[in-house]
Amino acid sequence: MFLTEAEILDTPQALASTFQYFSSHEEAVKRFFADHPRRKFTILGCGSSYMLAKSAAALFASFPSTSASAIPAGDYIVDPGFWRETVQDSTIIALSRSGLTSEMVMAVTHIRETLGCPVASVTAREDNKLSAMSDLAIVLPWIHDNSVCQTRTVSNLYAACLLLASLYAGDTSLYESVLAAGAKGNAFHLKNGPVFSQVAAMGWDNAVVLADGPVCGIAEEGALAFTEIAMLTGRYFHLLDYRHGPIVISGKNTLTLILLRPGAEELQGAMVRDVIGHGGVVVTVSGEAENLYGANAHIQIEGIKDFAAWGIPFIYIIQMISLLKSVALGRNPDQPEGLDAFISL
Repeated sequence: MFLTEAEILDTPQALASTFQYFSSHEEAVKRFFADHPRRKFTILGCGSSYMLAKSAAALFASFPSTSASAIPAGDYIVDPGFWRETVQDSTIIALSRSGLTSEMVMAVTHIRETLGCPVASVTAREDNKLSAMSDLAIVLPWIHDNSVCQTRTVSNLYAACLLLASLYAGDTSLYESVLAAGAKGNAFHLKNGPVFSQVAAMGWDNAVVLADGPVCGIAEEGALAFTEIAMLTGRYFHLLDYRHGPIVISGKNTLTLILLRPGAEELQGAMVRDVIGHGGVVVTVSGEAENLYGANAHIQIEGIKDFAAWGIPFIYIIQMISLLKSVALGRNPDQPEGLDAFISL
């Protein structure tokens, strides 16, 4: 078994430990938000964690009287003056697998020294630099991926962002939805494993991921999984925005995964039909049991109330298909050429 495969399959167990951590540290998280009652957030990340930051920013900004921005740490350190007004008077949430990536450490150091913003960090490695400079350090070592490509790490960092947001806003529905998504992991795999294999065996050589709202960032990370794990071109777009130019790249060799949120069925259904009309392999994912639009395959997400939490099974679908495609092509998903687990400048 490849290490990447083992880490993907371990995701449900890692999520269970993450939920236990938040349960036992719930008061500390609430105290952090109470001690720093700012309604403005800056969420920092690099690479995969920046993509997750986009989801977190969309979610935090959806709460009353709250604003949030996602900034790549590397962008910040190149020109901190440009970002000064965006970051000033905000609470920082820093996301990092290692807690050692140079851009992240440099960005948080500069923000603390010049703007004095409080910092909460979520990392997957003990004794890291980022945790040491945080007012709230959430360290989840059981989610750390030893393979280069992040799989269970991003799933758990995403879940941690949702749990942080739920505790900030007092949103019990979101909190319970995240727990429900994690609890369904093993059964979800058993039910849909044959579909993952079926899709991976089809004749496609590039992938497009379409999704909206708070799932935007984790969906973009899914597109990156196709690139890093299967070593095929992966791209992400917002669903209806795909019509505005990018759909021209869709053809007979394209796999398109489409996450359909509840509501606006007419608009979303028309988009699915447009994609199907371009040829290629189309997979729909929704809360419906039936394949309503004639896609090549359909996967149901059930029993998870809050749409943001759908991102947890959605990224699992993408990671498994990416892994199986990589193996089918005779590639080694553990050793993508030219990638390192974290970047040191």
